[in-house]
Amino acid sequence: MRHRQPQLSLLLATTILLVTSFSARPEIVVTHPEIRETANHYMINAKFSYILGKSVIDALKNGIPIVFVAEYIMEEVAPFWATNKPIKKREHRFVLSYREFTNRYYLISLSNNSHGTYDTIEEAINKMTVRHDALIVDKALLSNDKSYQAKIRSSIDSKALPGLIRPYVYTPYLWSEWKLDSGWRAIQIEQ
Repeated sequence: MRHRQPQLSLLLATTILLVTSFSARPEIVVTHPEIRETANHYMINAKFSYILGKSVIDALKNGIPIVFVAEYIMEEVAPFWATNKPIKKREHRFVLSYREFTNRYYLISLSNNSHGTYDTIEEAINKMTVRHDALIVDKALLSNDKSYQAKIRSSIDSKALPGLIRPYVYTPYLWSEWKLDSGWRAIQIEQ
């Protein structure tokens, strides 16, 4: 019985380590996509969750700005053998950077030229999480006899990274930290 207790505690410690390491893996998730309807428009909103990996945070701390892009598309749903027809698109870009001389994070919205400074990376990322009325679609553009959906995603724009960082994006060991992409999240439009 004495030999079982160290094995059980080792198993428990290993399980806790695995669970915590998987829960903190780098990712971007579309957490709350939403379509609000008014008399004349559909408004697409979303909330995102951003968890950055150590190498991305290290790059920020060493002066490398990271560009995030949130994309929104309203499209007409086609039969499975055809491609969907985009009705309206919009993207919202953010540049997150760190300035060592002020010990602050800078977040710039390239869509509306707003910016802010933050004491912690968590505060800066929190500002990127909610997008209200990110895409507004006039109902006159939509036909009552067709199906439509809104698609939302967010990612790190790897093409905007400096040339010295790009090889790391394609290194299998670091791929999961740099190729952050939520994937498309689709919401059907109820007419």
